[in-house]
Parts: sequence; C-alpha cells; structure tokens
Amino acid sequence: MVGILLVDPKFPHNVGGALRAAACFGASAMWWTGDRVPSPELWPDGARLPREERMRIRESVTWGVLQSPDEVTDLTPVCVERASEAESLIDFVHPVDPLYVFGPEDGGVPKGWRSACHRFVSIPTVNDGPLNLAAAINVVLYDRIAKSGSTDSGPQPDVVERTTL
Repeated sequence: MVGILLVDPKFPHNVGGALRAAACFGASAMWWTGDRVPSPELWPDGARLPREERMRIRESVTWGVLQSPDEVTDLTPVCVERASEAESLIDFVHPVDPLYVFGPEDGGVPKGWRSACHRFVSIPTVNDGPLNLAAAINVVLYDRIAKSGSTDSGPQPDVVERTTL
C-alpha cells in the first residue's frame, strides 16, 4: 500500500491535484489534516474538490481527513521536505509501504508529524526553489514507479534495448 498525507493543506485545488496524482501513480490512500480544507462530510451539498471528480480512477483511492499519525500504523512514514538532513530523491530508495508526508503550501511539516517519520527526503531542483504541493507529489510518486520498474497496476512490457546503426 502507498499512502499520501497532506499536513494542513491550504487550498482545496491542491487536495484535488494530490488526489489526481495518487490515482495516476497508484497510491491507495490519501489523507489530509487540519481544517483549512474541511472533511468531505462537512462539504455543502454538491461541493467537491476541483477537477478530481472528472477522474474515474480516483475511485481507487481511499481519501479523507486524518487527526493523528497514530491512525496510520501499517505504513512507513516518509517526510518530504526541503531540509539539509534529508536524503536526496535522486538516491532515495523507497520503502515498500510508504506514507509520504507533505507539509502545507505556506510552511513546513510540523514537529509532531516529523517525529512520526522514519525517513526524510527532499526533491532537488536546479535553483533550489520549492515545488508546489501537487507537483512535489507527482515527482515523488513518479520517482517511486520509475525506480521500481513497474506500476502497481500490473506487469509492464519488457524494455527493448535501443541499438545504434
């Protein structure tokens, strides 16, 4: 199982973008904390996350609000954050059962959530600038699939070695 946790996301469209990334790259579950994006049961009738409703494959992702790191015990928490002590994503070996923890758009992962994490990884950029939340999630999940050589959705075709003439 692969999970994503958004700590106190600021905008509903970023939660929708994260849900799209989860569905596209085979994450099984996505949760968020805080009250800036309310729990789905508190949404007004007809309200929904932007764009996610158009993705039929998002139905394969369990999603909702989480209150504490103790609620997810069967996954290995990995904090994704720009920090000097974090491993570079380039060399990072993904755990089999990750819970990727992402901080809010306007801050870092709070100490309580960081202390629950077993590993720390950062995404290197050319100018050391931060990615937006949805972009960071897409990069990490793509990296996981690229390094594994396959997706969670089934066998991949054999890679054919390119030859030169």
